[in-house]
Amino acid sequence: MLKEEHNVTAVSLKSKLLGMDIKQRMLIPIFQEYNDKVEALVGRDFALGTLERYKTSLKHTQEFLTSDIDITKIDHAFIMDYDFWLRSVRKCANNTAVKYIKNFKKIIRLCMANGWITKDTFLGYKAKSRLWNVFILPKKKSR
Repeated sequence: MLKEEHNVTAVSLKSKLLGMDIKQRMLIPIFQEYNDKVEALVGRDFALGTLERYKTSLKHTQEFLTSDIDITKIDHAFIMDYDFWLRSVRKCANNTAVKYIKNFKKIIRLCMANGWITKDTFLGYKAKSRLWNVFILPKKKSR
């Protein structure tokens, strides 16, 4: 509680110990609120395509979830499962899946910036876009 800069009182300590002070923040409303803000800024700070990509990303996230999830429950395994789901069930190509995961990562970073979550669930996750292969592959030697 001291690290989080809360006033420590007998009442606040009791609430913390009993888990009564924790306000749940659910993923879907946070994601939707971000999309609403992007939509309000289309034409100024965001392109229409960006908004559409975030809307689609939210739709995929909702399809992946059986019910909404508290953002504190999102962990590395969740990210890996979501990535696998995008590639297998949604049949997204690699670069498409990477873009949706990056959109999801933006929401997680937003939650971290607001102090709603403290751990980086993307730590150890590496999304690789395969576009670079097109430019780096060595040319065949001619004989």
